[in-house]
Amino acid sequence: MRLWASRGGREPQTVPEALRRAEQRRREGRDAEAAALVARVLELDPDNLHAHLLAAYLHVARRATAPARQEFRWVLGHDANHARALLGLAGIALEEGDAHECRDLLRRALRFYPEFPEATALLEAVRTREAAPPPAANATAAPRVDRLRLPGTGRALIIGRADGGLIASQPVADDAKDVSEALARTLQLAAATLGRAGLGPLHRAIVEDDHDAVFTRTDGDLVVSLALPRATDPTQGLLDLNRLWSATLHELGLAAGPPAAAPSSTPADTPVDRTRRVS
Repeated sequence: MRLWASRGGREPQTVPEALRRAEQRRREGRDAEAAALVARVLELDPDNLHAHLLAAYLHVARRATAPARQEFRWVLGHDANHARALLGLAGIALEEGDAHECRDLLRRALRFYPEFPEATALLEAVRTREAAPPPAANATAAPRVDRLRLPGTGRALIIGRADGGLIASQPVADDAKDVSEALARTLQLAAATLGRAGLGPLHRAIVEDDHDAVFTRTDGDLVVSLALPRATDPTQGLLDLNRLWSATLHELGLAAGPPAAAPSSTPADTPVDRTRRVS
């Protein structure tokens, strides 16, 4: 099916070509361009399952839960066992704190596709989270975050536990608890995926959205996340994160002596090539 004649005398663009470009734009973080391509496809081919699935992914990226759920359900209405749609709905359920629905959707996906690694990893993350004992009251004192100096381009700092519990944030924000929980869920999924691949535990990650790159470090118990502009050089972002990690440990009384100064180059024990990028 033809869509429109492209500029510059190129061949007319077809639905499959437009969807391939939309998928590429989405993976590059160019969501607005991807959404425009998907919308054009749906105008001309309203029953295109791939286009509806891409639309759902784009809604998820914008944290637009209701339209994302609607698109995933549309896909399931046309293919009741669509693995990606089931996984998408499971992710939304987990975001909303409904572990029971999340688990049911994942089991349904794995019933038809037993070798679905993303569904297996998310199910393991849900089980791990449910099996973890609740944190003891006042187990971790809040650090003096006013002492933790953000870099000049720093947008926000979240200090939390691996179970999503918020310890502190800078600047103080009403949604800091929700952000801490969402980061914990993302890290749990990434850690489960790495574990299944035999790559060892997750120590660092860069979680990107349209505007920010959230540099995160964890030891399995504590999580320190620093939001920087997406264009930040990864090496510089990791150096800023390492400084804040050391300062946080000092404030929590988990490290002896004053926090280490930011090094002039990447330390030998924290190589950049170990960073896990989650997108």
